[in-house]
Parts: sequence; C-alpha cells; structure tokens
Amino acid sequence: MYLNEGFTDSFDFIGDKLSKSLILDILTEYEEIWADEPDDPNLPFDCESMLTLLGDHHKAVACLERIRGQYGTGMRMLRLAFHYAGMHDEKRAYEMLCALCADPRNEHEKECAFIAAGRCGDRQAAVRLWNELLWERGLASQRITDEVLANPYSFNCLSHLHMREWDEGVRLLYHYDIRENRDVELCALVSMIHYQMGMIYNSLIDMIQNVGPYEAFSGMVVALAIASGASSLIAQYRDMVVVDQPRVYQELILNLEGVRKFQTFFAIAERLLTISAPNFEPSEAFLHKMIRDTEGDMYQLCTALELFTRSGSDADYERLLEMVLRMDPDIGRKMLIRREMEQFLGPRPPLDYI
Repeated sequence: MYLNEGFTDSFDFIGDKLSKSLILDILTEYEEIWADEPDDPNLPFDCESMLTLLGDHHKAVACLERIRGQYGTGMRMLRLAFHYAGMHDEKRAYEMLCALCADPRNEHEKECAFIAAGRCGDRQAAVRLWNELLWERGLASQRITDEVLANPYSFNCLSHLHMREWDEGVRLLYHYDIRENRDVELCALVSMIHYQMGMIYNSLIDMIQNVGPYEAFSGMVVALAIASGASSLIAQYRDMVVVDQPRVYQELILNLEGVRKFQTFFAIAERLLTISAPNFEPSEAFLHKMIRDTEGDMYQLCTALELFTRSGSDADYERLLEMVLRMDPDIGRKMLIRREMEQFLGPRPPLDYI
C-alpha cells in the first residue's frame, strides 16, 4: 500500500521475470486497496495487468467489467478484446474491435480505434484514424525541432494511453510504415518509461528513509523485474527502428542507459538486502563481485549503503560503507558529479534522495 502510487502502470513490464506466486501476492494487496478506494482510476488497470501476467483471462474480464465511470473506456475495450481472444472467443473479440473502430466518441477512443484497426489488419483504417488524430491535435506535417524533442509529450498523440497500449500504438506505426510524427511518438514513449522508473525509485527511497531498508525488500524485487523488462523493451526499439532524425536515436539510447542505471541500482540494493547472516564477512572482493554481477558501479553501491546506514542500524552495511570509503576517499565528491551527469540520460522526476 505504501508503494502503489509509484508503481502505477508499470506491471506490464514484468513479463516472466517474477514468480506467479509473488505476482498473486501483489495482486491480493492491490485488490484490498481497490476495495478501500473504489474510485481510484488506476488500481483496476493495475489489477488487470497482473491478471494478464497470471494468464487468468476470465478474472481479467471480470476485473475490467467492475470499473466505474468513463475513464479509459477505449483501453478497456482493447483489453477485453485481448482476453476474449485468449478465451478462444475470437468472434466476440473481433466484434469488440470493430465497434471501437466504427464509432470512436472522443480523442481517447480514437487513439484506441487506431490500435484496434491495426489489430484487425486494416492498414487503410489505421492510416485514416492516425491522420485524423494528427489533424485534430494540430500535429499534421509537424517538423522535428529541438523544442519538440526536448518536450515530446506536448507534440504526440498517444501519451494519454497506458504504457501497454502506447507501446502497441508505436509498434503499429513501424509495422505499417506510418512515418508522420513517428519519431516524436517513439521519443515520448521511451522518455516516459525512463520517468516511470524514476517514480518507482523515488517511492522506494522514500520507504527506506521512513520505514526501513528491509521493509522495502519486496518492492525492490518487483522494481528490479520492472526495470529489467523496461530495459528490454527499449532495447527492442533500439534494434528494430529506422528513424528520420538522428537525434531521435540518440535520445532512445540515452533513455535506455537511464533505465539501465535504475535497473542496476535496484539489483545492488536487492543483493545488499540479502547478505545479512551471522557468518558474513565484508571484503573488497565481495564488493567487486557485486558490482560485476549487477553491472552497476561503485557510486550506486555507495548510494545504497549510505541510505541503508542512515535508515537502519545493521553493522554489515556500516562496515561495507567504511570499506568503500577507504577504497576511494574521494567518492563523495565524485558521486555529486555523477548525479549531475545523469540528468542527461533522460527525463526523471525530482529525486527525494540527495
């Protein structure tokens, strides 16, 4: 419950990187939160994402049908169609997609109708809907400038969707070779993924500082799985896309590196939270092996150890931090420089921990 807002709209990145038993435990907690906060628009979508990971199409349909209000109507229809197909009810799935394409009632539904047309293999309808979206938002024939690439969210069509649908929409632009505004859509997506990893990082740092390191362990395990999946998704784009503007590819690579930085920090923190044992003996060899195994760096290790020693009283962390400071007495100054450099890796929320 302490972490749910920071993790919103990120569970689709988990893929097969967590056990089903752990996903089920998280789902149980989220269902309890949803029962207490029935009007929260994001909780049911998070629950549906976890049911999708568990492969439970029937419960996912029931979950979507319980959602109140008009929020995310188009996304609900897309997800219902997916689950009907998973239940081998292709007729109902196709009818749901056709209904969405035939009468999108607002911009959100038109975004989803574009995706629905793509799922149905109707390139002509997908192109028509895409051009309508660009025209309605004043983005037709848009030139890619420094201003656009610095703030792609203000110049794109798909950022009102959740990550799953947003990713599907961008992939359709490449699948059908729809080039208008495609570079901006890609930039906005990978930037938001990086920003989302920062939100998760912030929520975990806040929990460590206010509750304690060990209480954040489960969240750290889930965060590592999410960041690993997010990193893999951006790497897929890196390997498949051809862009019209070289700067777009540069932005993609920078955001990928930014997500990997979060991934390696989560890996280091998770490893540290599992070392406490009566016979543990800190050593430089242990620290170097941890950095190699996690693909992180000494600065991230020092950041995690400082957090853990400030928030708890575990002697193992204190001894490891003392060892790091002996290995590099100037590491504090270098860490400040590194944090300033990381602002170039992509947009991230203001960090709670300095």
